[in-house]
Amino acid sequence: MLLSKNLAPLRAAANTKIDDGAGEVRKRFITAVPGQEMVYQQKRLEAEQLMANPDIATAEIPHIAAEAALNNITSYDQAVVVLTMSEQWTTVSAQIETMRLAAKAAVARAANPAAIEQAATIDWSAFHA
Repeated sequence: MLLSKNLAPLRAAANTKIDDGAGEVRKRFITAVPGQEMVYQQKRLEAEQLMANPDIATAEIPHIAAEAALNNITSYDQAVVVLTMSEQWTTVSAQIETMRLAAKAAVARAANPAAIEQAATIDWSAFHA
């Protein structure tokens, strides 16, 4: 058990490296600005509401309505754009998360410092925004 205690700081550092790497890859696809994630979630919610009720009042979908006006398109078309982008992000996000979690599991199983370092080294090059 002494060996695993000695490896604990290396595992923690490896997990931080993995999380930081995943975060950097995510930034290729999303805006990393405080609060922006909540705006995107609200836009998706409003787009889903519009799809469920095409007669929804504009006041109930303010983000979609405002962006549609700025883009000179209908609220419906703006909702399609938002939902399409959201689905694309979901696909990429799931891939990033799978790699992140697999690397962390490999770090947990690694028996020595070299194996920990190898497990924490992820090739993110397949992700291009």
